[in-house]
Amino acid sequence: MSNETAVDDADSSIESKESADITEILTEGFMQSFVPNMESLQGRLGELTQNQGILIETMQQENDKFVDCISARNLALMLSYVRTYHIKLMKIKQDMSSVEDRVGRLQKRAMKLKLQKEKEERSKAEAHEKQLELERQLTAKVAGSEH
Repeated sequence: MSNETAVDDADSSIESKESADITEILTEGFMQSFVPNMESLQGRLGELTQNQGILIETMQQENDKFVDCISARNLALMLSYVRTYHIKLMKIKQDMSSVEDRVGRLQKRAMKLKLQKEKEERSKAEAHEKQLELERQLTAKVAGSEH
């Protein structure tokens, strides 16, 4: 049995060597047929990734432009509000000036009327005093002629 085992071991060793050689040959053939395609695909994937990066950067720039455009529109709207409110403010200022002028004229008129009223009251008071003086003189003459 030992000879048979040795022959079996030799056969299996040969089969194993042949199997290893076949595997190596098949592997090399597989690698030779797929590696160039894989390298080509890898290069194309690299280009695709680079192009995607460029597209992303371009999109970000366009988004920034859009945001700037919206900001510019908002700024223009704010400036139109500023113009509108400036016009309203100028109108209010003009109205206030007009009111101030009228108040000044009314104060002058009120002062004139006050002075005129005081003058009239003095005239009335003087007239009343003259009336009382006349009445006293008449009363004194009437009283003096009775005696």
